[in-house]
Amino acid sequence: MTLHRLNGFRLDRVLAVLWVLAGLFAALPSAQAARQALVIGNAAYTEGALKNPVNDARAMDGKLTALGFKVMKVENLKRQQIGRTLTAFANGLKPGDEVVVFYAGHGVQVKGINYLPAVDADIQSEEDVALNSLNLNTLMERLDEAKAGLKLLFLDACRNNPYARSLRSNDRGLARVSAAPSGTLIHFATRPGSVAADGSGSNGLYTSQLLRFIDSPDLPVETMLKRVSAAVTVESRKQQEPWTEGSIVGEFYFRPGALAATVKPELLLSDAQVEQQAWSAAQSGNTAAGYSAYLEEYPKGRFAAAARVARASVAGQAVSLAPVQAPAAAAAPALPAGSTAGQVIKDCADCPEMVAIPAGSFEMGSTESADEQPVHQVNVPAFLLGRTEVTQGQWRAVMGSNPSYFKACGLDCPVENVSWNDAQDFARRLSQKTGNTYRLPSEAEWEYAARAGSRGKWSFGDDESQLGDYAWFIGNSVSKIHPAAQKRPNAFGLYDMHGNVWEWVQDTGHENYQGAPSDGSAWINGGGQARRVFRGGAWINYPGLLRSANGDRSGPDFRDGVTGLRIARTH
Repeated sequence: MTLHRLNGFRLDRVLAVLWVLAGLFAALPSAQAARQALVIGNAAYTEGALKNPVNDARAMDGKLTALGFKVMKVENLKRQQIGRTLTAFANGLKPGDEVVVFYAGHGVQVKGINYLPAVDADIQSEEDVALNSLNLNTLMERLDEAKAGLKLLFLDACRNNPYARSLRSNDRGLARVSAAPSGTLIHFATRPGSVAADGSGSNGLYTSQLLRFIDSPDLPVETMLKRVSAAVTVESRKQQEPWTEGSIVGEFYFRPGALAATVKPELLLSDAQVEQQAWSAAQSGNTAAGYSAYLEEYPKGRFAAAARVARASVAGQAVSLAPVQAPAAAAAPALPAGSTAGQVIKDCADCPEMVAIPAGSFEMGSTESADEQPVHQVNVPAFLLGRTEVTQGQWRAVMGSNPSYFKACGLDCPVENVSWNDAQDFARRLSQKTGNTYRLPSEAEWEYAARAGSRGKWSFGDDESQLGDYAWFIGNSVSKIHPAAQKRPNAFGLYDMHGNVWEWVQDTGHENYQGAPSDGSAWINGGGQARRVFRGGAWINYPGLLRSANGDRSGPDFRDGVTGLRIARTH
């Protein structure tokens, strides 16, 4: 037995697996907390009968039961059932329980208060609403009084109001909830004052997408709801845009990992993933000892040549490498001394154009979200970053195929539908092709490059009216992806740092920046080892998600039609 091997197992692999398992166990509910759900589907209204809510409730009952919830399901709630249903459910809760409430049916607002009418509601005036409906505020108060630890409310309750003629107010849909109890997250099927579709299939539009994403493994609930919102917005052609109110502390997963009685093979890191972690750790430390440790374990590894160069560089030594076998067109030009922001380097005819990003310091993070704090100083060494997001044509030239959903957009459009692991494979193959070391940027490098000297929300400052000059987002994208470099670049000469597609970065997901590196390196230790970070927002998102400081996280195998990458190159 040596320091590196323990009963035949490499210690770094054992530790890597333990990190993964630790993250998964941390995400599991505590032994004391039960999962409880109240599911209501109202369809058989005396006025304004609906087609799908009972189907929605039954489908949600099945999903939540499979996810470990004890479900109380009520179909076609009547007036006399309102009080007893609410009391029975609340009395069955214990302090700390994780609670989900799902409602599908009609919803009305009166004087800023939201009500969910019973199917036999007799509403002739505004005064009748409270007597014939479940008051959403009362529901939240009862959950809060029961000291539920987590409260998630999903309200597919904004159909056309059949009682509108009886109400003095012309307000449509539901109202904003300005004072939800602590630990409460409410997701509405559409924006305040708007109307949701009952759906042309067997489920409502919103519920169908909630059912689609709710059992995705290793997906925090906030990220899951972003997926739901994006899908609903696209499917409805922007006629229906889900809305979120409230917040929760920490993270909640409906399906926290693929953990069973024994560890499943897919939870174990592959040899390539273990090597990638070792190389990323060596890069993060940037010491001769670190690169030597990598080379000891991987003398013929994927990054061996780069490790020998890096080790010699930090030690001030010369190095001799075997020549890289690559096409003549792939010969990499040396980075000119004193390179300036905006200078473009290109390693081969079909390689991404790389912009020289100068070394500098910046304030990373913001005070707008808990996971963007604390704001901290980061010193970033010079590096190269893709002038645009990797395009479909560039991906195909390296990988031999095009995985994008939006192929019809053309080869100049960003590649999407690629996972973090796919991005790692692209970087590896591009490195082999050119003889240079390509990689994903660190989260710090990405934000530094996106800000390009700005301290505002976006690279150009805080004026949201200018966003359309720099980004494709929900306000101007016409619900589709667009070719790269059609908008204005930022001060570093980078296009589409805001919008078009999300961009994977190297880092693992962390709840906040407490303990984050200050040297611009990727933060790959601790946090959620089963999640990776992506940045920048996409064509389907609202301006807030396109902020320079904003990021999101998902599993390394996650793919969708709004997530791609921007490649970096080590000097």
